[in-house]
Amino acid sequence: MTDQAAPSVPHDHDHHPPRALLMACAALVVFALLGVSVVRLTGSAHTSDWRPLTVDTLSFRFVDGEGGEIIALDADTGAVVHTWAPETGGFVRTSLRSLALDRAQNGLGAGPPFSLHLTGNGRFILEDPATGQWVSLDAFGKDNAAEFERLFEEGRAAR
Repeated sequence: MTDQAAPSVPHDHDHHPPRALLMACAALVVFALLGVSVVRLTGSAHTSDWRPLTVDTLSFRFVDGEGGEIIALDADTGAVVHTWAPETGGFVRTSLRSLALDRAQNGLGAGPPFSLHLTGNGRFILEDPATGQWVSLDAFGKDNAAEFERLFEEGRAAR
C-alpha cells in the first residue's frame, strides 16, 4: 500500500437553481393565476349545466315485473314502451338502481317519473327530478347509451 493522498476533485458548494429557471417558473405561476382570474371575473367559465342544450325530453316510469323484467312506461299515457327481460339491460338496471337508491335515502319513494333528455349534440341524460340527480349516459360508452337511445326512440314512436 502506498501513502499517496487521493487527488483532490474540484467541486462547487453552490446548489442554487439557475436564475433563468426560477424566473420561468414564476412567470408560469403568474400566467396561470391571471388566466384563472380572467375566466372567473368575466364569467366565461365552462359550465356543466346541460339543461339549455336539451332539445327533447320524454318521461318514463320504471316498474319491476313479477318475473324480474323491467318495464318502461310512458309517464303521460301509461303505455308500455319497452320491457327488458331478466338478465338483460344491465346498464339500464344499474343506472335506475343508482337513482332509486338516492330516492330511498331521501325517503321519496317512487316519486315523479324519470326524465330522459336528448341534447342538441345527440347525448342522452337521465334525470331524477325528485332528487335533482342526473347521469350523463354517454360517459359510460356508446353501447350503454344506446340502450337509452333505443328507449327514447321507442318512446317517441309510441306518442
